[in-house]
Amino acid sequence: MSDELEVLRAELDGIDEALYALVRDRMRCIERVGAVKARAGTPVFQPGRAAEVERQAAARAREHGLDEGFLVRLADLLMAEAIRVEEAIVARGTGQAGVSNDGPANSPPT
Repeated sequence: MSDELEVLRAELDGIDEALYALVRDRMRCIERVGAVKARAGTPVFQPGRAAEVERQAAARAREHGLDEGFLVRLADLLMAEAIRVEEAIVARGTGQAGVSNDGPANSPPT
């Protein structure tokens, strides 16, 4: 394998590490959102918010020259995990952060 390829792979590994750290931070925020929803009795899935997240993903894709379908699918995947986490928190009814491995009762937006 060439040195150039190894350098590029190391760069990708660093980018992935940063990306995964951001996803972790996003999920910690989602746990707090779930706690607020549990305390307020707010439904987990909110179609208007899901549509807005998808619109933002599509706009950012266009803005940065990325594939729109890819970023919308990525947003949908992140929202599906958010729904799973929030539903676990709401199901406990405590409003406390923490996640179970139960799947979502609602389908993610498509």
